[in-house]
Amino acid sequence: MYTRLNNNRTKEYYREILNQAISKTEELLKMSPQIQIYHSIYSQLVNILEEVVKNNVVFSEKELYEKYSLGAIAAKNFDLEHDEYAQKLSDSFGGIFDYDKMPEK
Repeated sequence: MYTRLNNNRTKEYYREILNQAISKTEELLKMSPQIQIYHSIYSQLVNILEEVVKNNVVFSEKELYEKYSLGAIAAKNFDLEHDEYAQKLSDSFGGIFDYDKMPEK
């Protein structure tokens, strides 16, 4: 059972969620490369990993909504209540708002 980010709001757990979401998206891309939404999701996840996690870039709320549509994609296209992948996508988006303020562990 997946533990949502708001129940373990640490940088370490956020990185774990992000990496799991990237791995799952890679699997989905291999199974269905023609589905364009997976390409968009993958690009955004990798960008978040690079900019937010590795380079410590902090964006304003406005910039985040302009740059990433991941939260909206998860909400519109997946079952957030029951689908762990959707929850990981949602948490991957939600965590970027305050990643810089989260404790490491």
